[in-house]
Amino acid sequence: MPLYAQETYVNATEGHGIGESDVYETFTDDPGELYRASQREYGRCVSKVYIDGKDGKPIPIGWVFQGRDKYEDTGETYLREVWVTVHDAPDTVTRKHHYHALSK
Repeated sequence: MPLYAQETYVNATEGHGIGESDVYETFTDDPGELYRASQREYGRCVSKVYIDGKDGKPIPIGWVFQGRDKYEDTGETYLREVWVTVHDAPDTVTRKHHYHALSK
C-alpha cells in the first residue's frame, strides 16, 4: 500500500508560509525511501513534524527539510523549509448540505 504525503512550504528567512500541496499518493510504501527522496529534493533534515497523541506524548508524522531557494522576481536567495507529513490515505472529506426550506 503506497504512502501519501503533503508538503507545506515556509519562507524561514521572513517567517511566513508560502503554500502547501494537497495530500497525494507517493511513489513508495517505504518511509525511508520517501525520506531520502525528500532530502534530495528539499535539502537537509532539521527536525521532525509531530502531533500530540491521545496520551499527550508527541508522535512523529513527518520531517522538516531546509535549503536555499531563489525568489522568482529578484533572484535573491532565502531559507526555505518544507514540512513533509506522511499519511496512510488521502484526506476524508465529509459534506453536509444545509438546505433552506422555501415557503409554499
